[in-house]
Amino acid sequence: MAEIPSREIAASPHTLWTVNPLAAPHLGLDKLIVHQRWLIAAGADHTILIADICAKLTAGPRAVPIEQRVVRYEHYLSRACGLPATLLRGSSFQQSTSYQQRLAEITAARQPCHNRADNIEPSAIQAAMHTLDPEFLGVDAILLDHLQAPTMPGRYLSQSRQVVVITAGICRDNRGRPLHESTPRTRITIQDDAATLTRKVKQMLMPSPKESLEGAINPVLEHFRWSVFPWTDEAVPVHMASGGYSFFRSQPELAMAYHEGRIQPSDAKTALLIMLSARLQKIQTLLQTQCESASERSGKVED
Repeated sequence: MAEIPSREIAASPHTLWTVNPLAAPHLGLDKLIVHQRWLIAAGADHTILIADICAKLTAGPRAVPIEQRVVRYEHYLSRACGLPATLLRGSSFQQSTSYQQRLAEITAARQPCHNRADNIEPSAIQAAMHTLDPEFLGVDAILLDHLQAPTMPGRYLSQSRQVVVITAGICRDNRGRPLHESTPRTRITIQDDAATLTRKVKQMLMPSPKESLEGAINPVLEHFRWSVFPWTDEAVPVHMASGGYSFFRSQPELAMAYHEGRIQPSDAKTALLIMLSARLQKIQTLLQTQCESASERSGKVED
């Protein structure tokens, strides 16, 4: 953490990750979530901003249950992922007078003189909010996907110093495309049932061992790396081309066996399906329990 300076002497660096709850929680976020676990383990005072206001701005006419998604994200990140972070909703501070005044200053500075403030596009307001949030929250560093990072360092300038940008590489979907190009059909959500999960894993892009070794994007191996091994203490069983099973305790070990042709693509997908199915069942059971408990508490209050 030495490369992340803190605003106060001897204080833990304050880090921030922002997630837009417009889409349902999905495993494409695992890479960013694992990086947050590393930051917290290294001593960061970490905040997760659930951008409910931004989600409402960009949802448009679509009937997206933003509040339900926000609650699900809160339970998922804190309970299922076990992130010991401060979870903060955008609506908890972005509607304050001081925030709105600064937001108006930023958006006015970016708008051509002939454009009226009430004609500002939602995307422009959202971009201004992303600029303002780290400054308003007093953040030392922000975590971003690699594709977001190039334009961020110049944007995240507070009055006193520049906020450090931490990149987590490009997050990919089931077809190997950057996450911002994904669709609900090409990413695995935490709510997928067994049939949906099976279909998505079977449809995953799986380059040949030679192509994978030469650097081709392999979504199956990437899911093992970020969505399997960080979430289990058990060895992963995979059927081998020569017969029988081998047990792997790390993604590099499994990837090398695939590169060497000792694992068939179909067997790698079968092993991935088994591990993801077990993980999703645990997540869904936990979230169902949390929702039922919340409903019971709500009912008692109403009575």
